[in-house]
Amino acid sequence: MTSISTKCGQVKRRLNQGEPLEGEILEFALSIVEGSDDALLVEISRKLRAGEELDEYEHHILVDVLLLHVKLGAA
Repeated sequence: MTSISTKCGQVKRRLNQGEPLEGEILEFALSIVEGSDDALLVEISRKLRAGEELDEYEHHILVDVLLLHVKLGAA
């Protein structure tokens, strides 16, 4: 079983390199952003599913805010 910290690192690394998320890593990222009716999170989810690159703000929200929150919550 992969730790939350490792999964967060994999999502961050792939997004920073402009790589689309796939498989377990995609499902993990979607679990963070889905379930909300917030327009920004809905758009991030749509782009992740489509393999599209996030814009700078979307990237910041997912990588620097949401992933950090998830990582700290698991500690």
